[in-house]
Amino acid sequence: MFLTEPNHTPYDLHFSLFKIPIRIHPMFWLVAVLLGFNGSDPKTVVLWVATLLISILVHEMGHALVIQWYGWSPSVVLYSFGGLAIHNPYVQSNFGPGRGRRNKWTQIIISLAGPGAGFLLASLIIAITWGTGLAQYEVTTFGETMVPSGYNMNPSDRLLTYPYIALWLDFMLYFNIIWGLVNLLPIFPLDGGQISRELFQMFDGGLAIRNSLVLSLICAIGVAILGFQYDRKFIAIFFAFMAIQNYQDLNGSNRSGGNPW
Repeated sequence: MFLTEPNHTPYDLHFSLFKIPIRIHPMFWLVAVLLGFNGSDPKTVVLWVATLLISILVHEMGHALVIQWYGWSPSVVLYSFGGLAIHNPYVQSNFGPGRGRRNKWTQIIISLAGPGAGFLLASLIIAITWGTGLAQYEVTTFGETMVPSGYNMNPSDRLLTYPYIALWLDFMLYFNIIWGLVNLLPIFPLDGGQISRELFQMFDGGLAIRNSLVLSLICAIGVAILGFQYDRKFIAIFFAFMAIQNYQDLNGSNRSGGNPW
C-alpha cells in the first residue's frame, strides 16, 4: 500500500515544476500536522509542515527529474505516507536526453536520486549558514579538507534574533540528513529496499526476490525494536508495519515462486 497512488479528491492541490505535474493529497496536510503537533507553540507546527512539504517535494523531484532524463514522463504525488514519483513506461518525455540509455542500473540510479536530492539540499543549507556565519559547526579534518561533523544553529546573534529561523533550519537538516539515511536502509518499499532488490536481481538469480524480502524483513524488525527501545513510537510502529507488509509479501513470493510485484 505504500507504493499505491491515492485516489483523486476535489481537495487535491495541483501545480507543476520543471514541466512535471505535482499533486498534493489532502491527507498529506493532516498527517504532517499530526506528526508535528505542538499545542503549546503552533508556530513550530507550521515550520514542521513546511519542512515536510519542501523536503519530501525535493526528494520526489530528485526521482522525477532522473526519470525524465531517462525519457519517461513522470508525475509526483504527496500523500499521507510521504510521496511517490510515478512514471508511465509507455509515455515518453520530450525533455529526456537520456532516452535509449536505460540499462540494469537505471532503477538504482532513480532510487538514489531522491535521497541524493535531500543530501544536496542539506549541503546547501550547511554551506550558506556556515559561509555567512549564521551558524557554527564542529569541523573534522580529513587531510587538508575540513568537513562539518556537527552544527549549532544558536550562536549567531542574527539567528538568536530570529529563533524560528534557527529551528526551521534545524528541522530541515534533521529531516534531509537523518531521514535520508534511514530511507537508504534495505527495507522495501524505501529507496534502499528497492536498490537492494535490484542488486539481488542482478547477482542472485531466481532467489533474488525472496532473499531481498528476507533482508528487508530482518532490518525492518530491527529498526522497529530500536524504535520501541528508545521510545520513538512513530518510528517503531512505522517500521513494524513495513515488517508485516514484507512478511506478507515474502509468503506470497514463496507461494507463487515469483516476483510479488
